[in-house]
Amino acid sequence: MPGSGFAKTILNAMLSAIAGQWMATIRAESEVIKVELKVKSRELGKGAAMLAVVAVLGIFMVLVLLGAAIAGLSLVMPVWGACLIVAGVLLFFIVIYGIWGAHKIKKNKDLVPTASIERIKNSF
Repeated sequence: MPGSGFAKTILNAMLSAIAGQWMATIRAESEVIKVELKVKSRELGKGAAMLAVVAVLGIFMVLVLLGAAIAGLSLVMPVWGACLIVAGVLLFFIVIYGIWGAHKIKKNKDLVPTASIERIKNSF
C-alpha cells in the first residue's frame, strides 16, 4: 500500500502547517497582549494619579472654606470674599480632574486584552 504512506505524509505535513500557523498566531497575539496591557495599565495609573490630585485639592478646598468661614464670622468682607474665590477656583479644578480621572479609570478598568482575544477567536 504505497498510497497510504503518502497520505500519512500529506496529513502530517498539513497538521504541522496548521500547528505552526496556530503557534505563530499565539506568539504574535501574546506580544500584542503585552503592549495592550502596558497601555491600559499606564492609563489606569494616570487616572489614579488624577484622582489623587483631586483628593489633595479637596483637602485644600476644605481648608480654604474653613478660612472663609472664620473670615466671614469676623465680618471682614474682603478676606472671606477672597477665600471664596480661591475655593471656587479649586472647586473648578477638582471637578475637571475628577471627571477626567474617573473617565480614564472607567475606560481602562478591565485589564483584559479584548482586541487580541477577538482576533484569536476569529482566526480559528
